[in-house]
Amino acid sequence: MKKDLTLSSLLLFFACSAGFSQTPDSTAMKFAPVITAEDAKKHLSVLASDEYEGRETGKEGQKKAAKYIADDFKKIGLVSATDETYLQKFPLVLSTPAGADLVIGGKKYENNKDFYVLPYGKPLTMEAKRILFLGYGISDAKYDDYKNTDVKDKVLLVIGGEPISEDSVSFISGKKELSDWTNSYRKKSDLAKEKGAAALIVINENFAGNLELMKHFLASPSLKLEPDTSKEKTVGPVPAEKDQKKKLPQVGISVKTANEIIAPENLDALIKKIRSTKQSVSFEIKSSFELAVSSKEDKIYSENVLGIIKGTEHPEEVVFITAHYDHLGVRDGKVFNGADDDGSGTVGVMEIANAFEKAKETGSAPKRTLVFMTVAGEEKGLLGSSYYTNNPIFPIEKTVCDLNIDMIGRTDDHYKDTVDYVYIIGSDKISTELHKINEHANSTYTHLKLDYKYNDPNDPNRFYFRSDHYNFAKKGVPIIFYFNGTHEDYHQETDEVSKINFDILAKRAQLVFYTAWEVANRKDRIVTDVVQEKEKK
Repeated sequence: MKKDLTLSSLLLFFACSAGFSQTPDSTAMKFAPVITAEDAKKHLSVLASDEYEGRETGKEGQKKAAKYIADDFKKIGLVSATDETYLQKFPLVLSTPAGADLVIGGKKYENNKDFYVLPYGKPLTMEAKRILFLGYGISDAKYDDYKNTDVKDKVLLVIGGEPISEDSVSFISGKKELSDWTNSYRKKSDLAKEKGAAALIVINENFAGNLELMKHFLASPSLKLEPDTSKEKTVGPVPAEKDQKKKLPQVGISVKTANEIIAPENLDALIKKIRSTKQSVSFEIKSSFELAVSSKEDKIYSENVLGIIKGTEHPEEVVFITAHYDHLGVRDGKVFNGADDDGSGTVGVMEIANAFEKAKETGSAPKRTLVFMTVAGEEKGLLGSSYYTNNPIFPIEKTVCDLNIDMIGRTDDHYKDTVDYVYIIGSDKISTELHKINEHANSTYTHLKLDYKYNDPNDPNRFYFRSDHYNFAKKGVPIIFYFNGTHEDYHQETDEVSKINFDILAKRAQLVFYTAWEVANRKDRIVTDVVQEKEKK
C-alpha cells in the first residue's frame, strides 16, 4: 500500500508540474461521446461510396465530397473560414503525358517498348555527348559505385537492383533479403540527384513485368500547384525534406536496349565481373544521348474545406485539426474508394468538429479558435496543405499546432490481436508540451497504446514526410500525425467501408478531441522548444 501511495504521489507531481489538471475534465468527458461509431459510419458510407468515384483531386467525385463536407460543417454550426461555400479554392496545373523520344548513338528507341520515362510533370528536352555506366548506382559502406567518380551533369546508366553472390546473398545486407537499394525505387534516383547527375537510366531485368505494373502510372496525368502559388519558405526547427520540385529525369530500359547501348560490352558479363571481384565497374560510353518528353498542360482547380469555432479568450490563436479527403479515383474501371485512406480521417475531423460545436452550444466554447480543415491533393503530393500553408487564411505565427489524422479505421499486421493502439508521429519534433499533452490525454481518457515506431528519424517508410502535417511542420508549427499503419488494402480498390472498424475509429478520434481540448483551453499557448538536426541524406 505504501508503494502505491508513493507512485500515486509521483504521478500527481509530474502531472501538475507539466501543467495538467490532476482530475479528468468532466466537460471534455461529457462531449467526447458525441464522437460515435454510428455517425462516422453514416458519413463514410457516403464519402467512400462508388458514387464519389474515389475522390480524385480535380475530378467530379472530389468536388462532390467537398460539398458534402461543407454542407455538414454548415449544418452542425461551424462558421466558414472563407465565404458561404466553406471552400478555399486553389489552382493546379494538370500535365498529361503526350509522348517521349529517346535517341542514343543515333538510334531511336520506341517508348513503352524499349524504354519508359517516369512521369516528369512537365515537357523536357535534354542532350548529352556521353553516357557513364556506373554499375548498380549504389553508394554504401560495403559497396560503392560512386567512389572516386565525378558524376556531375552526366547521364548515368545503372543496373537495377543490387549486386548479389552466386548463392543469392546481397553484397549490401549480407543476407538473402535484399536491401532498400532494391526495395526503394527512389533511393538510387535521390542519390544520383544529390550527386549532381543530369539523368538516370536504369536497366530493368524484368522490363516487361515492370512496364505492365506501371502502365497506369506512366500514362496518368500529374498535378502540381501553379508556380506562383507554390513558393515555399521553410522556417522553424524541423528537418527539411529533400527538394522534390526539381525532379531527376529517369528512364527505364530493357536488357536488350542496354546491350545495344553498352556494346561491345555485355550486361551478363559485367554482372559476373562485379560478382566475382566484389568491385564496381564503370566506364564511359561514347554515344550521344537525346531525350524529349512532351505533355499537355491544363489549368484546373481543387478545394480545401474549412470550418471554424471562434475562441472566446484567444481568438487570434488557432488550433488546426486536419485530414485529406481525396483518394486515387478510378483506375481501369475500378473505383478506389479509400475508406481508410483517408475517408476515416475525414469523418474523424467531422465528428470532432461536431463534438466541439455541441460543447460551444452549451456554453463551453474553446478559448482558442479551432479550425477544422479537410484538404485535397494529398495523394498528388500534399498539394492542398501546401497551398494553405503558403496562402494561409490565419497567420502561420498564430497557428498553435496541427493535429493531422490520416488512416485511423483499420489495424496493420503488427497488431493482429488488438485494435487499441495508434501510431503517433512527429509529436515531439517541435513542441515537448504538445507531446506531453497527447500522452496525458491518452493516459487519462482513451488508454490506447501509443506506438512511436514510425517516429524514428531513420524509419525507412518516412511517414513523417508523407502526410499534410508536414507542410505545417516546415513552417515551424507543432504537429501530431495519428495513423493506424498500412495494411493489405492500402492504395487498393479493396479499401472499402466494410473493412473499417468504426469503434476504434471513434476512439482514436476521441484521443484527438481530448488533445485538442487541452491545447485550445489551457491558460498558455504551447511553445516551440525542440531544435532538430537536419534530415540525414
